[in-house]
Amino acid sequence: MKTAPDTIAKQKARLRPVFLLYALCGILTALPMVFPPLWILSWIAPAPVFAVSFLAPPVKKHPLRRAYGRGLSFFYCWGLVVFYWFMELYPLDFAGLDKWGSLAVILVAWFGLPLLQAVFSAFVFLFIHMLSVKYKARGRSLILSLAAASLWIFFEWIQTLTWAGVPWGKLALTQTGWLPLIQSASLLGSYAVSFLIIFCASLLGCALLHWNRHLLRRAAALSTAALCVLGGNLAYGLLRCSLYQPKGEPVTVAAVQGNINASEKWDDKTNSTLDVHETLTLAAAADGADLILWPETALPYVYSAGGRLDKYLTDLAGEAGVPILAGFFIQDKEQNLYNVIGKVDPDTGVGDTFYKKRRLVPFGEFVPMRDIVMFLIPPLSQLSALEDDVTPGTDPELFDTAYGKVGSVICFDSIYEALILDSVRSGANLLCISTNDSWFEDSAAVYEHNAHAKLRAVETGRYVVRAANTGISSIITPTGKVTKSLPPLVEGYILDEVYMISENTLYTMVGNILVLAAGVYVSALLLWPLAGKKDREAVHDDTN
Repeated sequence: MKTAPDTIAKQKARLRPVFLLYALCGILTALPMVFPPLWILSWIAPAPVFAVSFLAPPVKKHPLRRAYGRGLSFFYCWGLVVFYWFMELYPLDFAGLDKWGSLAVILVAWFGLPLLQAVFSAFVFLFIHMLSVKYKARGRSLILSLAAASLWIFFEWIQTLTWAGVPWGKLALTQTGWLPLIQSASLLGSYAVSFLIIFCASLLGCALLHWNRHLLRRAAALSTAALCVLGGNLAYGLLRCSLYQPKGEPVTVAAVQGNINASEKWDDKTNSTLDVHETLTLAAAADGADLILWPETALPYVYSAGGRLDKYLTDLAGEAGVPILAGFFIQDKEQNLYNVIGKVDPDTGVGDTFYKKRRLVPFGEFVPMRDIVMFLIPPLSQLSALEDDVTPGTDPELFDTAYGKVGSVICFDSIYEALILDSVRSGANLLCISTNDSWFEDSAAVYEHNAHAKLRAVETGRYVVRAANTGISSIITPTGKVTKSLPPLVEGYILDEVYMISENTLYTMVGNILVLAAGVYVSALLLWPLAGKKDREAVHDDTN
């Protein structure tokens, strides 16, 4: 007779390959984030885990906990790939940490952030298990596939709501290497791209469940449906890329890249930062620029009206003869510090409108749960080059120019689609992103951050001009095409003609309605059996 420990050991042995499968599929799904030419992996790699999840095997003990654990395996390994570039930041010279402090911070970031996100995202597979029990996969393939895609984008969206979410690794980012694949973002946002990817993968998962001699026709139909989802997305993208013609006022815009690393920037005793940006700005103006964009905190100083920085910027814009969008700091009467972009007019100098960064970088510009962090991991609280936390802004604050309205955002703002949407709905004809990615040097992070800008351009149908302190600076069309760019760790400027666009994409009009629909759909699936049970009980009571 088998003993209880023997039975438990055999159950664990059977479960272990399943958890490894989820981990492997999580890695493969995220791999195109790092290697864009592998984009097809994201469409097919999740299929096996959906097949297992939809099967809902009869586990007698803790089925929900095990479903959640499998989801944890998938999303944790996904996150390790997405954020692997943390390892490329060693050593953190700009933070003044020693090698052991740097290693501790990097390991906490690389292993901790994916875990923080996975703990939340794993509920996707817990809910999929619950729905799979209610709606058997062999008879409800379409229902469950739509549910999987809906759950994915709903949880992807929720991560944009808190500082802990850090929506850096959105699934749509895996497709930015081939522009036709992301054009559906112009319809319903980047969530539409994620939705189609997971819908395709879950249909393939259902096809795997039907892959036997009795159900081959059903499996073929599901595989064909998955191919149609991918093909339809690609066809729309190819059509939009080939037919798109910009309308509006052409403007020649320049993005300046000073290539000043973080440690030099915050310890500049020779005014080299001023000299570099002055030289590049005058060169861009002489080259025909109508508007010049500087990176985030290109001048790491606090601006005050009538002060030294005010005079410097006013004189420079006057000499250049064109408006400059410059990055620096300001303080209000309560001594709150803001990271801002200000417009410097060649005739009137620095204006009184400032765009204040709305999404601050955790541990870079503010320390969340400061007391706890300082007690548990003191080096994390030392990452910021600033002594005090930066205060977030609240409004889009557009800049008026002779050519149209410019919507400016700063660095981390650009990975939050709602902020860009807010700027366009407020009237922005052109989007400008000022960023400081010098912490990332030439790691995968700078390329992924620039890829977010491609998604924002497609979503809103606007040109995007991106100025990065050490790169990548780029000029991006409304189809996501990069027309000009400067690679990381290069000093210079880029200049190209863009258009001030007033037409709206469908996404700018309806916003994240797809996410709302996804939430309603999943809620209805979860609650429908309960409503049906109550109806049956009511009928039974009436009969009696």
